[in-house]
Amino acid sequence: METTLQITAKSRKNVHRRKLKVTHKEVVLFKADVNYTEIYLQNGECVIISKTLKQLEKQFLENTNFVRTHKSFMVNLAHVVSFQLNDGMTIKLTNDEVASLSRRRKGDFLDTFRNHSKAFS
Repeated sequence: METTLQITAKSRKNVHRRKLKVTHKEVVLFKADVNYTEIYLQNGECVIISKTLKQLEKQFLENTNFVRTHKSFMVNLAHVVSFQLNDGMTIKLTNDEVASLSRRRKGDFLDTFRNHSKAFS
């Protein structure tokens, strides 16, 4: 199912607001920042919206490509390059961003990642 998010966003680099339509395939990473969420897109752009990560999670977790990895991060598995499970558990993404992986969410991440990998094998 194609999840589309229609948002009014502002760019991280400027304060101009604009309407933006984003599909799940374009999103690399969601990063929480109190009552705002930074959305890192495939084209390298980062936009900020005034929705919490919890609100976005309800929309995007329906799509099995997304998994919540930390209280502040939700990643698109299609953009995972590598992950480290030892010191400071982290996930490296295609845009060179790094997301944290909490101990509590490690099992869910690994299960979802394995299922995602099998689907594309």
